[in-house]
Amino acid sequence: MRPRMSGAAIGKYLLLVAFLALFAGWLYWKNSYGAIGRVAKLDSSTAGYIAFVRTDESGASNLCIVKDDGSDLKALTNNDLPKRMPCWSPDGTRLVYAQETRSEGTASYQLFVLGQGTPKQATYGSLSKDMPLWSPDGKRIAYLAGGAVKVVTPNGAETEQIYPRPAKGNSPVTEGQAPPEEVDGLKRPPITWYRWAPVGGALAGVQVLEGENAAAIGSANWWGKTSKNDGEEVVGVVEPESIIVLPHLEAEPVRLPGAEKVGFGWYPDGRRMVVALQTRKGRHALVIFRTDEKDLPVTPILSADAHTVAVENPVVSPDGRQIAGELWRVQNNGDRLPLGLVLLPAEPDRPVVVKGAADIESLKVLTKGDARQPQWSPDGAKMLYTMVGATGRTDIWVVNSDGTGTVSLTKGKGDNTDPVWSPARR
Repeated sequence: MRPRMSGAAIGKYLLLVAFLALFAGWLYWKNSYGAIGRVAKLDSSTAGYIAFVRTDESGASNLCIVKDDGSDLKALTNNDLPKRMPCWSPDGTRLVYAQETRSEGTASYQLFVLGQGTPKQATYGSLSKDMPLWSPDGKRIAYLAGGAVKVVTPNGAETEQIYPRPAKGNSPVTEGQAPPEEVDGLKRPPITWYRWAPVGGALAGVQVLEGENAAAIGSANWWGKTSKNDGEEVVGVVEPESIIVLPHLEAEPVRLPGAEKVGFGWYPDGRRMVVALQTRKGRHALVIFRTDEKDLPVTPILSADAHTVAVENPVVSPDGRQIAGELWRVQNNGDRLPLGLVLLPAEPDRPVVVKGAADIESLKVLTKGDARQPQWSPDGAKMLYTMVGATGRTDIWVVNSDGTGTVSLTKGKGDNTDPVWSPARR
């Protein structure tokens, strides 16, 4: 006969089961709640939607979404506080954005996460947080604070500075603190713009180099063949801007050769990037860098003589076949005129060379005018961009990738900035 459990033993057993259930519930709560509250989901699929910030005539600023055909425009927030730079989570169910907060008379921008219901604050402190970007795996949100790149978990529970790394032996940089101006005795210039690689976990940013601490790498025309008449030194040129690459968040940073002005966009493979360069002599170029094989020579895509054109803010199509960018006409006096959005092959057999007006006319322009901030739709079928109208307000536009079907999504109402496609697929 099997022995029967006493009442006391049964009570202890039930107490243990209850404790284990409570502990499991606490672990779930910690991961989903953290410092900011439970993050919920949007009500329905966001495929085909674009998030942006609208500021009305009174100065009230709110986060909005709209379909890529201009329908179903609606506000997601209603507190009217200044906001900027929304970014979708990889699954399109949440948005993170920067919003002004005030504490003891001091204003700063902090990050908020919006799902279903009230937005939840993810960062705190007196130091402003800006340019939030969700990592491709959805586990972290990167942002800029005082020129440094930091990451925070979506529930706000953990924060870490990833570039520049705090010096060994120093106290970790906490929220609300500016990053140290010097690390290991070297001044670390600020990061002004950055992007995650689409896959692989790499992160790259544009770093502004200053004075005697600037890197001396290559020549002012290192990306092309130097003419004997250029009169340029091969080495020792100090460039104001360069690109820093972190192959992964624990890796040592890799600095790519710089230029007077640089910008970049990732290829879908996460190993290559297209880099826009402006040299001291006014030349412009687009080149391909391999971030996994940095010793390989760059591949030129476009080479433009001084006082011809410049291509800025390059973005690679989701299939990796085309590059879109802002096309600017550079005049002899240095003034620039917007020509529209240009399309270039992402893997050309030979580089596009621009030496004069005839070469400029041969470039493929997707849409004309003062079009800026191009972004491909997740399927590559459409292009999103902004354009300032006659009233001085910014509108958001979408055009098919073949140049047809141009649509204004915001139709001149308010000032509409920082648009971003939802990554959700139809």
